[in-house]
Amino acid sequence: MKLAYSNSLEFSFFSEAKLKFERIISHLEDKQVKQESHGEVEAYIDTEGTELLRCLLQGFLDIKTAEEPRQQVCSNR
Repeated sequence: MKLAYSNSLEFSFFSEAKLKFERIISHLEDKQVKQESHGEVEAYIDTEGTELLRCLLQGFLDIKTAEEPRQQVCSNR
């Protein structure tokens, strides 16, 4: 997968992870969340934190893929 915009300064392979992290923080700062039990907040962090980790891994894999040298495919036909 070659990304046409991979050299753009506006693009970050970790954009999705950054947005997810900001959303988690924003959620935790919400007044209503401060009324929730510690268990509810912990469950939220567990669920959303796992998704954040997935986004970070995907960003890493995208960088690795973008930096891999392209190889020509040979066919016996």
